[in-house]
Amino acid sequence: MISFFFPVRAGSKRVKNKNIRKVLNYKLGLLEIKINHLKKLRNLILKNTKFKILRDSEYVFSTNCSVTKKYLSQFKWIKVFDRSERLSTDDCLDELVLEIPRICKKKHILWSHVTSPLFNEKDYLNFINFYLENLKKKRSCYTADLLQKFIYNEKGQTISHNPKKKKWPRTQDLKGFYVYNCAGILTDRNIYIKNKNRMCDKPLPFISTGISGFDIDNMDDFSMLKKYLKK
Repeated sequence: MISFFFPVRAGSKRVKNKNIRKVLNYKLGLLEIKINHLKKLRNLILKNTKFKILRDSEYVFSTNCSVTKKYLSQFKWIKVFDRSERLSTDDCLDELVLEIPRICKKKHILWSHVTSPLFNEKDYLNFINFYLENLKKKRSCYTADLLQKFIYNEKGQTISHNPKKKKWPRTQDLKGFYVYNCAGILTDRNIYIKNKNRMCDKPLPFISTGISGFDIDNMDDFSMLKKYLKK
């Protein structure tokens, strides 16, 4: 049904060993947290008959990190693919997209990241249900944060509202912008093959609940994560 795909690259620039950096009691940090999510997700799918359609799903990791490979080797239900050095550079995303249909074999592909440590097993199921419910209308969905703020472009012009109609509307009346938060992209596998892209032309946003779409990018984010985990 679904290929859950996770790219885990070694050699992060802003935070050394970002994906496997220790976080509180998690010795392998973000990677270990995400595996815990996937174990719970897999158990929910196997034990609950309403998720029967997802039982033939696969879990795929692509990595050039030896520590990640060793850790994942203990989980027989995870497929681990060696990520070539060419596909482990800073600007290789378009090339990596072309690689995915080769290693992900299911009808739909859910591309996610270990750097979304608060997007848990229930969030994945809600995201999948949203995608399946809208599949006849859209062949791609992405996790997003809804942004309703006063937004200006580099020329100082408002793009969030028309000031000629109303200079200062209520924020809830402003035009909504959808910001992809990296927690997930769910797409028909054929989109990868035909469009050479991981989303269709007009994908549908799935609004993440609360802070579930929080993405780890720098040391300040790690500090925030520790506070959330302690709660």
